[in-house]
Amino acid sequence: MKRLLVCAVLPLLALATPAVGDTKTWRPGEGDTIEEDTAPQVLKPRPRLERVWIDVDPAQVLPAVNSNKIYLNNCKPNGCVIRPGNVSSLDGSGYQGLWNISSTRTLTPFSASDTTWNNVVACVKDVFTPFGVEITTTNPSPAPHFEIMIAGSPTDLGMSPSTGGVSPFSCQQYIPNSLVFDFQKVWGSDVEEICATAAQEIAHSFALDHVTDASDPLTYFSYSGRKRFKDAQVQCGSDCVGGKSPQNQTCTGTNGQNHPCACTGQNTQNSVATIKALFGTGTPTPPTVKITSPKLGDVVAPGFPVRVDATDDNGIGRVELYVNNTLIQTLIAQPYAFNAPAMLTEGTHKVKVLAFDIFGTSAEANVQVVIGQPCGKPSDCPTNTDTCLGGRCVPGPGVQGGLGTTCNSGPDCASGQCAQDSAGNKYCVEPCVLGEGQCPDNFGCLDAGGQGVCWPGYDDGSDGGICSAGGDGGAVSLGLAFASLLFVRRRRK
Repeated sequence: MKRLLVCAVLPLLALATPAVGDTKTWRPGEGDTIEEDTAPQVLKPRPRLERVWIDVDPAQVLPAVNSNKIYLNNCKPNGCVIRPGNVSSLDGSGYQGLWNISSTRTLTPFSASDTTWNNVVACVKDVFTPFGVEITTTNPSPAPHFEIMIAGSPTDLGMSPSTGGVSPFSCQQYIPNSLVFDFQKVWGSDVEEICATAAQEIAHSFALDHVTDASDPLTYFSYSGRKRFKDAQVQCGSDCVGGKSPQNQTCTGTNGQNHPCACTGQNTQNSVATIKALFGTGTPTPPTVKITSPKLGDVVAPGFPVRVDATDDNGIGRVELYVNNTLIQTLIAQPYAFNAPAMLTEGTHKVKVLAFDIFGTSAEANVQVVIGQPCGKPSDCPTNTDTCLGGRCVPGPGVQGGLGTTCNSGPDCASGQCAQDSAGNKYCVEPCVLGEGQCPDNFGCLDAGGQGVCWPGYDDGSDGGICSAGGDGGAVSLGLAFASLLFVRRRRK
């Protein structure tokens, strides 16, 4: 079969880090992170991470990936048998993969604890959540898949003991059924190092080069914390030795570690964009967001401050403030402290914040506040269809989307919250403070997983709640069924 020589055939790349015992202080502005820190990162030597340039059969390279499965293989219980040949993750008779080695070898099993292994798997899944891949610990063979063997020592395969991981490398869009190695015995029980090495090696099979950002898995630089692929143009480098890149290019920059990217010749690459182009977008976990001030039902003055706590494993991209569903301000860095408009009139106002992670996944938090004197009864509200709830006026049961009306999802409700009980009943709800008797007649403040909501016919023991559905249906006893109350919100894209 005719083979295509990709880029150039090079020997095993000796991508060395500083000599053992050397340390370097990496300061802001030298590429340690996209969002520059104020404190320097102290970089310690890391074992070598290598790439091997290979030839790829053009007939194998498809316009889209042939699989979205990435198999994490700990080679338990008896090790993995690797035979010489063109790189392949597919099992054969008596062996678990093919690689460019001199003779049949056995990679010894993962030797750290089961807890360490489980934490490594969880970490790799976390790092790849932005992408439409399936991380699995079940062998997909004979089906196509990518594979990371996380086990053994480089000497098991006849490689240098300083090699922390190794991957085939090609300038094709991806290497079908690529098999890469992450040598666990080099890293011991260091979950973050094992995880980062796994991410780097499989990313090399997607034509991605090393970079100088120490918080990205595709680097030679050490970093304290979880490394994540960056959705930004990041300088290639970090692997220069003696002023030269592995492709014998002259390295530049204040640190002498910058060079053009191996396959494009450009100075930078966007690893997130590259991997998404292959696999599409995954489902990252949404941020955690909370309005710490004002509190629900607070009486405030126009221009009141809004303070927000927002966190996310991947990093917060931006936080938006809305008042009465109008965007007021966007902040891209902490502290997330806003001011509401100074021209708000008296009455009840809805405050909403949306927090987005760096991949655009969002979460929201809401409170309602009162400007002026709080209401004490429905007749205090300016609109006769409103009811009084905790000192604020909200659309009442007689209004479409008002409190207690039936709904299918959040957009059906004026509050944006549609709740469902275990019996399948769905009603528009408003938040309330538990134990304060805030809900109007025929409603009670129900504990729905730590948040109070006014629920029709629920008796919370206050004067406002009674065991009645408020109509001809008579008494309703829902009891412990409310333990499974769920919020149904519109998913933001």
